[in-house]
Amino acid sequence: MNSIRLQAAQRETLRQAIADAVFYRDPPLRCPDCETLPWLCSPCADGLAQARDYLALMRDLGISPPAP
Repeated sequence: MNSIRLQAAQRETLRQAIADAVFYRDPPLRCPDCETLPWLCSPCADGLAQARDYLALMRDLGISPPAP
């Protein structure tokens, strides 16, 4: 596998971009569909799975997530 070397500013931009993507995919605090089910509704579950994939990509790239 080829290795990509990022400069500090590029790494920070990528870190923030992935963090924004995770935030966008994170299920809402209140979802009317989820409230009627004992589990997450399909759109919320899909979004959560995508957010987890983004976080895994950060780990694979050795990028730490931004502090909350």
